[in-house]
Amino acid sequence: MTTLIFNHDKNLLPNETSDIIPVLLYGLEADNRIGHPIIENIKRLGIKVSEISMDFLSIALAVTAADTFVQRETAEDAWSRKLTIKLPLANPSVWLEVKQDLERALHFLSGDMWNFEFLPNGFSSPEPYDEQSRFKVLSLSELDCVCLFSGGLDSTIGAIDLLQQKKKPLLISHGYKGDAKLQHEIFDKLKGITNHFLLNADPHCKGSTDISMRTRSFNFLAFAIIGADVLKSITEKESIDIYIPENGFISINTPLTRRRIGSLSTRTTHPYFINNIQVIFNKLNMPFKLINPYQFKTKGEMVDECLDKRLLKKLVNTTVSCSHWKRKNQQCGICVPCLIRRSSLLRGKINEKKDYIFNDITKINDNTKQDDLIAILIANKRKDSENITKWILQSGSLPSEYIKDFERVFISGLSEVEVFLQSEGVI
Repeated sequence: MTTLIFNHDKNLLPNETSDIIPVLLYGLEADNRIGHPIIENIKRLGIKVSEISMDFLSIALAVTAADTFVQRETAEDAWSRKLTIKLPLANPSVWLEVKQDLERALHFLSGDMWNFEFLPNGFSSPEPYDEQSRFKVLSLSELDCVCLFSGGLDSTIGAIDLLQQKKKPLLISHGYKGDAKLQHEIFDKLKGITNHFLLNADPHCKGSTDISMRTRSFNFLAFAIIGADVLKSITEKESIDIYIPENGFISINTPLTRRRIGSLSTRTTHPYFINNIQVIFNKLNMPFKLINPYQFKTKGEMVDECLDKRLLKKLVNTTVSCSHWKRKNQQCGICVPCLIRRSSLLRGKINEKKDYIFNDITKINDNTKQDDLIAILIANKRKDSENITKWILQSGSLPSEYIKDFERVFISGLSEVEVFLQSEGVI
């Protein structure tokens, strides 16, 4: 078991040992730290964030630090870690009510065993800048909802559709260096009343880090909560909608082959996880509603039904879907997200500039590069003989009243990729 002890005061952190990792929250003066750039950006919202939303952000940052700083190879089975988080909060007693809910949701998300110890004297919400200060305050007037915005194809369609529906979203992004540039390029071409709020957790540690990052969506949601919190103060609406635009095929993330079952498959927007987080919000009377408007749409259907297809055609070459993009700043063209992307654009009759590492799928000579393609081919062969209900439930529980809708989006998603592979001469 590894224990991570957090504090925003460096002087209150213990020394590091083989099984204790001290982590500085929101500061720069320690080797192990996270969240420093976030405070400045929160101040620029111009509205003070509530204690409960700030606590949720602190919890999410602690989870990200643990997920990043503790390598999976240190676990007994080289995957599932036992992690204890000792974290001071502004109002710890409130969070004790949902401690088990949090631990259960994060276990589903990452495959790790989580244990939280919430302590008093946590970081208080920072005082915001006002419009008379020398610091630029983000304009939030008229905005009425929040939308997660990664710069991927799904989130770009999500933003376009919301704006076409006359909604006025605050787009929330992870502000990683390469991603932020592309996000800005897309944002600048959107039409309608909106704004863009970027945050970067910026984790640092003196040792090596784990790259699986299964909990990244939890951090993303915490960023969205900060944005939604200030919109709630401005609009005085009863609740703020938080849109999570993700196609249903990827969202349920059914394991394509038997060896991909379990924690090796990411569950970032799985309905079970999102519902668990919504339950936590409801228990704590946090006035936010998580919505995936594309839960029962394939990526191809999202492209085909986009409410401003002309704009999407202009933006498509700026969007990124690849799971390996950061390695070479180029999409590979053959991972599952790339194959689904290429299939969706074929379905939606949108041509893109084919700037993939592997433009021609038939010319992949390296067997190690063929894993995802082979998995897709196997899944398409299985779909006509498998019990689909049982198959899609392997990645997590789904609401029974919508099971036929989940089955349809899974089979349709596989069929879209099959049509693409036929067009490429693979099958």
